[in-house]
Amino acid sequence: MQFWWASQGKNYAIAIGQGSLWTTPWHDGTLRKDRALIKDMRVGEVVFHYANGNVRAVSRVVADWVPGIRPDGYPKVSDRDLDAGWLVRVEPIATGLKLDFHELSSLITVGAPGPLDKDGSPQQKYLSAINEVDGRNLLQQLGINIEAGTIAVDEEKHREEIWDLGATDAVSIGRRRREQGRLRAYLLNGSTTNECALCGRVLPASMLVAAHIAPRAKSVEEQRKNFASIAMLACSLGCDDLFELGYIVVDEVGIIRSGRPAETVALKETIAGLVGRRCTAYSKKTAQQFSDRARLVLA
Repeated sequence: MQFWWASQGKNYAIAIGQGSLWTTPWHDGTLRKDRALIKDMRVGEVVFHYANGNVRAVSRVVADWVPGIRPDGYPKVSDRDLDAGWLVRVEPIATGLKLDFHELSSLITVGAPGPLDKDGSPQQKYLSAINEVDGRNLLQQLGINIEAGTIAVDEEKHREEIWDLGATDAVSIGRRRREQGRLRAYLLNGSTTNECALCGRVLPASMLVAAHIAPRAKSVEEQRKNFASIAMLACSLGCDDLFELGYIVVDEVGIIRSGRPAETVALKETIAGLVGRRCTAYSKKTAQQFSDRARLVLA
């Protein structure tokens, strides 16, 4: 089994509460190796969350990476920081943990490529891979047992600390995308049927989505109002998800190409049926948006 270490600071409580791991390239497009590792995380793998001098939580990856906007509450260091990046969903197994960093050097390997430096202190790295022996040592110390694919927490050891996030139901408050209705109406242009820009099938309007070409959060206010360049009609039969999740991209001449690796045969076959087609939404107005999306997916 693969284990991961995530070093988190001020946004730990927000991230574990949302069940999210997220990162982005620097504003100049460069990407540190420890952040690129987010694309290597897979469903079922275990993550140790470190913050403020302690291992604070353990989670399980429940969804592979997708292109994603900056989650609510994730702080920016400067105004130049990007809002478009990669998102992995995790499900907390145990929170409220307090394994002090001074104990770590006796439990896990010291030095690269793990999270500890040669002196046994946590490095300034966002993500690190942990080998199976080290991962199981940490789980044992934390009182968490993995048997036959299931995870059990030693409740006698942690009692009420297993869940420190308050009520399991929460109210979510977000900004409504005010332009979405008008954008879809603009793309449909009064028609009750239209063509999916990716697969070319003509479908009822109810099965067509206004799909943002580049991540919405990367667009400034004026760009969001420029309907002719920011979106296309994609069908809910699968094309919208394939594009949104990065399985397909549109290249510099408007041809659909494969994006992130497909995990199953059925998915590979579906993608193969689209690769090589021309995207009908590609134009001089949309070219830069498609390029931004492809760069994000293929980085």
